[in-house]
Amino acid sequence: MRHLLWILLAAVLLLANVVVGGWTEITDLRRAREWRVVQAGEAGAELRGVHVRVDQVWAGSAPNLSERALVLVRLALRGPEAARQGWAGCDIRLRDAADRVWLPLISADSEGAVRVLSPDGESKGRCNPIPYDAPPDGQEFLSDQLFLVPSELLKGARLRVSAWGTRPEALEFAVKPVLRDLQ
Repeated sequence: MRHLLWILLAAVLLLANVVVGGWTEITDLRRAREWRVVQAGEAGAELRGVHVRVDQVWAGSAPNLSERALVLVRLALRGPEAARQGWAGCDIRLRDAADRVWLPLISADSEGAVRVLSPDGESKGRCNPIPYDAPPDGQEFLSDQLFLVPSELLKGARLRVSAWGTRPEALEFAVKPVLRDLQ
């Protein structure tokens, strides 16, 4: 009888362990994935108190590397600081029709490429909704993301934007880059 009690106790503890472990895994998965994607128009859309729009998209390709293209996406974000706090960990990805994903380039050299591609010659920095030099509430601030993609992606690319505080929701924009010749 005593052995049966120990077996029942072990079974209850195992079940409790599975429930707690499973719950945390499901919670992490929910926060890591974009389950509800809202299609946004050219004017942009609001997500969790922050209005996001694609300000400009430029693309350039070198003559000797015509199968690849650099794509520069400039986002404009606007919202009160309390809402922008939820946008920490801003996640921006380019997607194609086959749902392949490209992440932004993050390196010391990407800043120079951003300056070359942007017509104003400036880099607005990566997507950081809480910068130290943020404008007052209600004013837009810009951020730049640089991608290295296959040239065929320039037709029909989609930009998906989310953050830690917005997932499982995300915004998706159709992007049509302005082509620039890099020589």
